[in-house]
Amino acid sequence: MKREFLANLDLGEGAKLSDAAIDAIMAEHGKDITANQNTIQTLTTERDGLKTQLDEANKTIKSYTDMDIDGIKKSAADWETKYNTDTKALKDQLDAANYGFGVERAAAGLKFTSEGAKKSFMADLTAKKLQLQDGKLLGLDDFVKTYKESDPGAFVKEDDGSDPPAGKPKPQFTNPNPAGNGAPPANPFNFSFTPVRQTNNK
Repeated sequence: MKREFLANLDLGEGAKLSDAAIDAIMAEHGKDITANQNTIQTLTTERDGLKTQLDEANKTIKSYTDMDIDGIKKSAADWETKYNTDTKALKDQLDAANYGFGVERAAAGLKFTSEGAKKSFMADLTAKKLQLQDGKLLGLDDFVKTYKESDPGAFVKEDDGSDPPAGKPKPQFTNPNPAGNGAPPANPFNFSFTPVRQTNNK
């Protein structure tokens, strides 16, 4: 609406709108225009925002459509399998190393008749797969006992003659020459003889 239009408007019998009335009408009209412009701007902003969201959604949907979902799932499963396999292999390796240390400690506490006997014992103990707890092989004493019974020749026999049985002291021999000067004793058997007086026959 233009101000000129209101100024030339004939109200009848030559009456015209006063300037104050025209100002009031123009001010009210301006308020309506501003409100409408604000509404349009708001709707335009919302429309542009929805359009942007729609474009992004379409792009995302298209990216999903282009993806090889089955391939991604298979790749993830393969990586999981590889991780589990590698983790188990590492654990088995560490367990085997710790068990080997336990076998070495067990063999170090025994006396074998030969290096071959020691290696055979360690191989059999390794194959036995005893439970390892805090670095110790559970059931080792029973294993060693059974092994000694089945192969006594693999172990050095203990020296039973080092200490005599109780009540039976070792025999002791006296030195026939206490002086220790190297000369034989005059009478080692401590025999005494009475000399016979020699007589002359005339």
